[in-house]
Amino acid sequence: MTAFFLPGVEPDRAEARYVELAEMVEAPLVGPADRVLSLRFVQGAEEWTATVGECLSGQLTARTDRRPAGRSSSAASSPARRVSDPATVQAIFDTGDAYRVVTDGHPVGEVSDSTWDNPFSISRPRTRQVLRFGE
Repeated sequence: MTAFFLPGVEPDRAEARYVELAEMVEAPLVGPADRVLSLRFVQGAEEWTATVGECLSGQLTARTDRRPAGRSSSAASSPARRVSDPATVQAIFDTGDAYRVVTDGHPVGEVSDSTWDNPFSISRPRTRQVLRFGE
């Protein structure tokens, strides 16, 4: 179990900042044990992980190509390619039908070279794994 925190926020200010971020993304408030620590999701051909306090990271999902008829029937796989983004995840909110991820990217934070909108949404069908602070 990981104790609830917000990166770069003093512990005595974390709850107030969490409320501010929840209001910004119009997410319901939940207790510390029910807050999302990490989220693994699919975005196009990539599988990403958003973990509070860490930069967004992932990999290009492995692709298997079949050769045309008359050729060897063995499958050819391309190796996974790592992907990353400089934005650090500040909080992840469960809004019921989706997850809202807030980073330190613009306009909420100062990171200007993130390729992700801030905040951004991940629908439940694109979600592969959710880890909460209370687990």
